[in-house]
Amino acid sequence: MKNGVFAFIADVMTAMSNCSLYGKGHPAVLHLSEKARDVLEDLYNEGRFTISLLGDSVIINESPFPGRNLHMHAFIKKLRRSGIDKIAVTKGVTAAELKEFISELAASKGISGTYPHIVSGIIEVKLGDGGGADVSAVMSENVGRVKEVFQGVSRFKQLDMVGLEDIVVSFISTLRREQNILKVISPVKSYSEYTYAHNTNVAVLSIFQAESLGFKDDVLHDIGLAGLLHDVGKMFVAKEVLEKKDKLTGSEWEEMRKHPVYGARYLATLPDIPKYALVAAYEHHMKFNNSGYPETTRRSGDRQHIISQLNSISDFFDALRTDRPYRKSVELPSIIGLLTESSGRDFNPHLVKNFLRSVKGVTTALS
Repeated sequence: MKNGVFAFIADVMTAMSNCSLYGKGHPAVLHLSEKARDVLEDLYNEGRFTISLLGDSVIINESPFPGRNLHMHAFIKKLRRSGIDKIAVTKGVTAAELKEFISELAASKGISGTYPHIVSGIIEVKLGDGGGADVSAVMSENVGRVKEVFQGVSRFKQLDMVGLEDIVVSFISTLRREQNILKVISPVKSYSEYTYAHNTNVAVLSIFQAESLGFKDDVLHDIGLAGLLHDVGKMFVAKEVLEKKDKLTGSEWEEMRKHPVYGARYLATLPDIPKYALVAAYEHHMKFNNSGYPETTRRSGDRQHIISQLNSISDFFDALRTDRPYRKSVELPSIIGLLTESSGRDFNPHLVKNFLRSVKGVTTALS
């Protein structure tokens, strides 16, 4: 059974890889789909084979599956990024049907087709008729989950990537059900909660920007993770500095300015971290004109990575709209004015224009 499951997953993942490289019409894709169909014959339980994701567990035919290998890890990540938590295949599936399903999965746009012998379960965020209160509850729960994950961060402990992947899927699902971005981003309820709510909001705002620019789902997912983790270095800054309500001293400010380096250094030690997350953690306080911090030597024409540029806009927008110990929150028209004023200096002017147009578009349409 175990070897059969691994063989099926390997055939599916290799078929997806060939789809991405050569297109679904390549003979290798059909050949691998035929192999996967043949392997399934030994995996059916009462005419049905199911794969489910439950937390960090894989369930095969309603029983926990004990093994993992590289193909299994990649398959799980692919399902999570597609918002799928369950696939069920019934006896009678054809190689052609499998090939079509695999090609949709490879395209990272979700499963829109219907298949006689294949059913896939999509993670959904259920919202009530009014929407607003339920969105608030969902996002409040996500802030709590982010807090739980971040409080487990240390130099000697792995990050709970499964938990973070689930949170990002929830963000994407919520944004597709509630168009008004200002209803999705979370309010900060206390000073001690700021870091967790802020990371949540930066992730949501960055996904919002990226989706408006046409990024595909798998990249959206990595952008969401980059937003969640952009400030992870603050977990290595002394708590009394991080939560200080008065103005920081010179030495405290120097310590605070090290958090991008702390974050990138920490993420570089972890497996399965998207490169965008590491880069964004290091670059999110750099400016479009190459000022900011950490100070670095760049070749002429080099700039922040575009994901860092998205995160910088999200970081600035959310920081200003939130009450802080040293100042009150800024009203939306003033934030828009400050973003516009900083465009071309601190921020990519094209991304600022897109962000403001997108925010205005959804808020005007729903007002």
